[in-house]
Amino acid sequence: MATTSATAGTLQALGIGSGIDVNSLVTQLVTSELQPDTARISRDSTQVATQLTAVGQLKGALSTFQSAVNALNSQADFQVKAAVSSDEKKATVSAASTAAPGVYKVEVNSLAQAQQLRSNPITGDGTSSLGTGGLTLTLGSKSFTINVTDDKSSLNAIRDAINSASDNPGISATIVHSGSTSQLILSSNNTGAANEITVATDSNNAGLQSLIYDNSHTSNYTEIQGAADASVTVAGITVTSATNTVANAIDGVTINLLAETDENTPIKLTISNDTSTVLNRVQTFVNSYNTLQGVISQLGSYDSASQKAGPLLGDALLTGISTQLRRTLSNPVAGVNGSVNTLAGLGITTSKDGSLSLDTTKFNKAVSANFNTVSAIFGGAGGVASSLSTYVDNQLASGSGIDSRNKTLATRQKQITTQQAAIAARQAQLATRYTAQFTAMDKALAQMQQTSSYLTQQFNTLAKISSGNSG
Repeated sequence: MATTSATAGTLQALGIGSGIDVNSLVTQLVTSELQPDTARISRDSTQVATQLTAVGQLKGALSTFQSAVNALNSQADFQVKAAVSSDEKKATVSAASTAAPGVYKVEVNSLAQAQQLRSNPITGDGTSSLGTGGLTLTLGSKSFTINVTDDKSSLNAIRDAINSASDNPGISATIVHSGSTSQLILSSNNTGAANEITVATDSNNAGLQSLIYDNSHTSNYTEIQGAADASVTVAGITVTSATNTVANAIDGVTINLLAETDENTPIKLTISNDTSTVLNRVQTFVNSYNTLQGVISQLGSYDSASQKAGPLLGDALLTGISTQLRRTLSNPVAGVNGSVNTLAGLGITTSKDGSLSLDTTKFNKAVSANFNTVSAIFGGAGGVASSLSTYVDNQLASGSGIDSRNKTLATRQKQITTQQAAIAARQAQLATRYTAQFTAMDKALAQMQQTSSYLTQQFNTLAKISSGNSG
């Protein structure tokens, strides 16, 4: 009897029967069983995410570098010109890359003018009717007609109709009121001798006919300012222009006329190679490459102290890009003759860490000695910038190594998501199975406990009966 009581006590102490924590036990068993697969998938997911981020950083750095390269991608981009006027109150100047360096004497003989006319005084404040009919205005070779009706026949209404006409080629109208009279002012918006104003009418009304202006009716208006072309003398040759912007009187040069020059006192226009802008562009190129190189170095780095490796250490994609970039920077440029045909000859050298440095003194000396050769090294066919631009374009294009790597990683990411879903499903299945098993066991043990308690009671009862009979 004592043995039975001791067994029941042990069962209760272990918490078996109705006291078992089935959920906690199931959770621990499921976690333990799936831990190897869960850990592997977690490692794979982290690795893929890290790789995607690294490839994205590489692609972004290449895109930034591409912008700096494209600024020197052709000889025209490289061969920028500086243009300076000796008197910017008289004229300013700009030059395209095609302009030839040189110094030119320029005399501004006269500026282009837009015609302006003032009509004879018309009695009243501009509200009286001038009659009805069509009024046709012409500027140069372009005409438009306004319809003067009874309700819009005043000078004020005619002014408004001129200004609001959708086909008006560039005539502005206003009215000057003086005492008991009003005068119509017609102004051309376009300079040049060809842009003269004429006014005609199909009306017999004296009011509208007083607004006519042509060779036969000049007395109807006073010409405040005549239509005139600009006149400028460049290197002893006189050139005219309908506007005050004179383009290509000198190849590739645009002169903006501001005021007439004093007689026999020409201004000087100096066109030269813009070495300052070129130097800035090259420095930007060097800085941008160094930024790219910094990203490449970080992605492929290894820190022996912390034993931490970059996400693309030893990766063929990163190594291939880095190698090709360095090769392009160091190779001589085909077709460039002379002793200087590399970036190193221009003062652009590669340091031990892969970064570039620019010796501005050496670079400026090379530019001064042979500007065209320098531009050919960068922007000529097969030049450094054009070669780099083509290579980087290819690396960023669809189907490139970077694109293929991204697609491979994206596919792997989808596979991991599928595996995670499978693990979750398996986890649910195991939890259901174990819960059922332990619940059944718990019920069985509970029944055994009840039976044990019953038997213990029966044995105790028999013991009491036996003891009573003995007495």
